Amino acid sequence: MDIDKLKTEYSQCHHKYEKLKDEIKFILEEELKAAKIPCHLIEGRIKTIESVIDKIKRIYPEKQDLKLDDIVDICGVRVICLFLSDVEKIGKIIEEKFKIERIDDKILSQPQEEFGYMSVHYIGSLPSDFSGPRYNQIKDLRFEIQVRTIAMHSWATISHYLDYKSPHAIPSHLRKDFYGLSAIFYLADSHFELFFRNIERAKKAIETKASSKIGLQQEEINFNTLVEYLKQNYPDRRHFGDEYPQDISDLVEELVKAGYKTISDLDKDLKRSWEAFVKYEEKYPPANEVGEPCNYADIGIVRASLRIANPKMANTRSDFPEYKEFRKFLRP
Repeated sequence: MDIDKLKTEYSQCHHKYEKLKDEIKFILEEELKAAKIPCHLIEGRIKTIESVIDKIKRIYPEKQDLKLDDIVDICGVRVICLFLSDVEKIGKIIEEKFKIERIDDKILSQPQEEFGYMSVHYIGSLPSDFSGPRYNQIKDLRFEIQVRTIAMHSWATISHYLDYKSPHAIPSHLRKDFYGLSAIFYLADSHFELFFRNIERAKKAIETKASSKIGLQQEEINFNTLVEYLKQNYPDRRHFGDEYPQDISDLVEELVKAGYKTISDLDKDLKRSWEAFVKYEEKYPPANEVGEPCNYADIGIVRASLRIANPKMANTRSDFPEYKEFRKFLRP
C-alpha cells in the first residue's frame, strides 16, 4: 500500500467529496421537504486522510493496489429522523433518487435482545442522468448515507464514549444494566411511533367531528380542537396551525390560564366581541412584511377579541390600554 500516493490522491479529490456531500444533502433536504417527512438533522462529513489510512490498515492490510474509491464512505451523510416509520420512507426516497449498489440494514440484522448500534446504511453514487458541469467531477464518486432515528442516534453517541464496544466485552455484573438501558431506548423509539400515530388519529377524529352536526362546542381546548375551530370560524384569514404550531400552543396556554376550558366557552366570548374586534381592527390594523396595513390572522383575532372581552386575557398585555375603549361595543 503506497501511503504517499493515497495522500496525494486524497488531496486532489478532497474538494470533489465536499461538493458531493453538499449535493447529497441538498437533494435529501428538498426531497424530504416535498414528501413532508419531518427530519431532526441532515449532516455530512468527509473522512480525514488519517481516518482513511487507519481504515485501510484495519480492513485491507494485504491489498497493495488499493485505490481511494475502494473506501466507499469517504463521503458520508447521515439523516436523523423522528420516527421508526420514517426510516423506511426515507430509504425509499434514497433508492429512488440515487444509484444504490449496497444496503446494510443494521436494524433488522440486530439481535432481538439488543438495541445497540442501529441504522440503515446505503452505499451508492449519483445516477447517470445527473450530467453537465455541475456533476461531471462527482458523478462517479461513491458515498454512504446513514438513516437512523433520534433514539438510535442518542444510543450510538453515548455508547461511542464507553470503553465496551460489544456486549460480551462488558463485565457480566454490568450486562443487566446495559440491556436495561438498551430496552429503554428501544421502548422510547416504539412509544414515540405509537404516540405519533395516536396524534394523527386524534387529529382526524377532531376534523370529522368538526364537520359533523355534533361539532366542537363541548370539546376541551387543546391544540387540535383550537386549530379546527379557527379554520371553521375564520376561513378567510391566515391560519397559523400549519406554519407556526408553537404560536397555537402558546395561545392554548393563554386561554386555559384565562379560564377557558371548552370550545363553547371560547366561542361565546368571541361572538359577543366580534363587533368590538372589527372596530378595533379598523383603528389598529396590523402591518405586513413591508409595513402596509393588513388583516389579523386567526390567532390575532382571538387575542385581540378576548383582551377586549375578558379582563383576565387583558391582564396578559397590560401595555395595550386601548382595548378598553372598545368594550362598549361588546354584546351582552
